[in-house]
Amino acid sequence: MAETHGESGQASVEWAGLTALIALLVLAFAQTGLSVPGIAVVHSISRSMLCAVSLSEGCLDEGSLEQAYGAEVAEVVEANAPDLFFGSGLLGLPVDFRSCRSPACADPPGEGVVSQSSAGEPVTLFTRVVDCRDRSEGTPDGARPAAPDEGGTGAQCSGAAAGGLFIQYWAYYPESASLRGLPVLEEKGYHRHDWESAQVRIGPDGEVDQRASSHAGYNHDRSVVNWGSDMGWGLLREVTEAVGLRERGGWGPASGRLLVAGGSHAGNVEGPVDGRSYPTRTPARKVRLIPLEEVQSGPLARPADFDPITPPWKKQVWRAPEAEGTG
Repeated sequence: MAETHGESGQASVEWAGLTALIALLVLAFAQTGLSVPGIAVVHSISRSMLCAVSLSEGCLDEGSLEQAYGAEVAEVVEANAPDLFFGSGLLGLPVDFRSCRSPACADPPGEGVVSQSSAGEPVTLFTRVVDCRDRSEGTPDGARPAAPDEGGTGAQCSGAAAGGLFIQYWAYYPESASLRGLPVLEEKGYHRHDWESAQVRIGPDGEVDQRASSHAGYNHDRSVVNWGSDMGWGLLREVTEAVGLRERGGWGPASGRLLVAGGSHAGNVEGPVDGRSYPTRTPARKVRLIPLEEVQSGPLARPADFDPITPPWKKQVWRAPEAEGTG
């Protein structure tokens, strides 16, 4: 039977209330000293309850990379997924926003190699593909429409994006603390919800570049020349790129890694990695990949509220893969 507008609104209200209750339960059990396996069981039951309220048996389906992108591109998406390295003082693992939007269920179980949170949430990256390769004659600038998105428009494949294949790996975190430990400023640097990304660009010549979101822009390695990008100061960013201090758009040779700051989750893809600076890690083979195009309109995704953060499908880079801002 078709879902009416009233039924949809009621389901959203029930879903919001249930997610709030579940978050409180998991947090309460964690604070009372319930063992890690016990917290995982509570959260597993919680996920089942969410699916029941959503009226969908497949509410937490992972989706198929091959179905979303075709066999050829799906293989490329898997091959270029980054190894994740998390900085000290890690504030939550990247998780599935449909079942976990509370810090309690994203809490890492410890240091070393991890594949899931203490509540049993798998380390997750959501994928997005923008295919700008020229596959049809007569299409200006090599533009090729991407998969349908929320706005009903295709990708912007003109200019620097023409001819490239772009893969975006999106990480969701329930919270972010950019200025943690700084008196007075700590509260200003904290916000609920956080979306960050690592992005891969495969050019017409096969050259593979990579970048990562960092505050208001995108960077390759960690450097003072990224200040303009980090702060969203376009003029300073343009000057540093024009004189060759950093690559345009923050792109650089692919490293196959994503280095994540422990508090803010700002990323880089190149730099020294050691057990002290990055004590927690998840190899790419242990990361769950979910095509975001396939799940963004699902029963547990539609009601999701990320205020004050903009979700990926509403960001400029979702359609314009060479965009230099993260908004």
